[in-house]
Amino acid sequence: MGPGSRPLREFDWRAFAYNGLGAAACAAVAAGPLSISALLAALTPCVEPAGEVSIIEEQVRWGAGVAAAFLALRAFGVFRLPLFRRPMSLLGRGGRKRWLLVIVGVALAARLAYALAAPPPPISDEVHYDVLARSVAAGRGYVEDGVATAYWPVGYPALVAAFYVAFGFRYLLIIIFQCVLGAATAGLTWRFAALFLSESSARAAGLIVALLPSQVAYAARLFPVVLLGFAAVAASYLIVKYGSLIAATTAGLINGAAALAAPVLLPLPGAFFVIDLLVGRGSRRALTRAFLAAAVTAAVVAPWTYRNWRVFGTFIPVSTNGGVILWMGNNAAADGCYNFPLCRANPLYLVRDEVRRDRLGRKLAWNYIRHHPAAFIKLVVPKFANLYATDTSAFQYGEAVYGTDVAVSARGFPARLAQGLYALLWLGFVVALVKRRRRIFSFVGGKLPLAAVLVTPAYLTAFYLVFHGLDRYHFPMIPFMAVVAAAWLEAGTDDGHEG
Repeated sequence: MGPGSRPLREFDWRAFAYNGLGAAACAAVAAGPLSISALLAALTPCVEPAGEVSIIEEQVRWGAGVAAAFLALRAFGVFRLPLFRRPMSLLGRGGRKRWLLVIVGVALAARLAYALAAPPPPISDEVHYDVLARSVAAGRGYVEDGVATAYWPVGYPALVAAFYVAFGFRYLLIIIFQCVLGAATAGLTWRFAALFLSESSARAAGLIVALLPSQVAYAARLFPVVLLGFAAVAASYLIVKYGSLIAATTAGLINGAAALAAPVLLPLPGAFFVIDLLVGRGSRRALTRAFLAAAVTAAVVAPWTYRNWRVFGTFIPVSTNGGVILWMGNNAAADGCYNFPLCRANPLYLVRDEVRRDRLGRKLAWNYIRHHPAAFIKLVVPKFANLYATDTSAFQYGEAVYGTDVAVSARGFPARLAQGLYALLWLGFVVALVKRRRRIFSFVGGKLPLAAVLVTPAYLTAFYLVFHGLDRYHFPMIPFMAVVAAAWLEAGTDDGHEG
């Protein structure tokens, strides 16, 4: 054997067993012995609409089948063949400038290509954002049907209105802006991941965000999720990377602007405090930075809060829909998803004043949680399922406007491709947490603990498990999941064996 050659590697029976068992488990889910519909139906007295659970079950089984096939191929060492090893080795070549162009360029090209090929008109919540943006752009104020409102958070309609004022009432330019923002998120994910992983693994995390179908497709929708994804990654990166007050101030500015589009981000500076502690900064310093970020967030939101006080005569930080959403997730007929019956059985339906409706919803929801704690805990399962089980709503919305049934579009190629790749992301996320378990709270090789990556998505998840879950709500969590999943690509495992 020559001096430059490598010794032949024996067959890794341990890796074969691990991957084989994983493939068998995923295949069992895909085959259907486990009835997800029955499980969710047992936990909820009502499923609305009736077909949603069956769609979730079908997509989960499809994703499990893709994961089973991947693990089966891995068990037999297929991905170690030169055909597969060569592309993976490319991740370790080239400098930062080259990879900045690659990751951001690929992300931008994918988003622009999708947006230009299938530009969908607004539907569902997008219609409300569009109407409000047109009202603001026309100088009529933040009104709907001629009445001042704060039901829909103002941030995203205000952003769209700015584009309408500058460029006319056209969707294309705001969509191009979102494509750029999505590409920037992929680049930020790469640099964020480099604080925790090797450079090649960090590049893989950036490429996951650049190419994951849902991340691409939502850039062409009039939803604020792309804005929220950028804000979550940018603010977290600033907090982790820099220990300065300037970084905390900038994170607060970004978070405040995003909180005007999604009030769920208002308490996020509390997560910044936990992140600082996990990366080894002292509690006093962490508390100072978190307080500063919270103060800046509040300062950014304050003008809109003052507007609401002037219009409605009461304290409304951002919007009046919090109580309604809380009630939808916590009542006797709640199913863990969006469920607002348009009938008298819904005590909020006939309340036209949005401030009174918000207060009533909050009162009824907390009363239900207080008197039915077991039911509240059981609802966590369907809420989590609605939040994380599928990653296809961008394509289902896109198909619906062309007259295709939601169930039909859920079986289409775009949705199945999205769900299959999403299943592999989840597989990588879970396996990486197991393989890198000693790195979750430990500094290894100059890299930060992975727990710091999990704080922001953990907070957002906890929030939605109290309120209700929708597929698109997990959009801002995807970059953080990609960072953890990319840890699977690191050489070896914490215990010295390959998984």
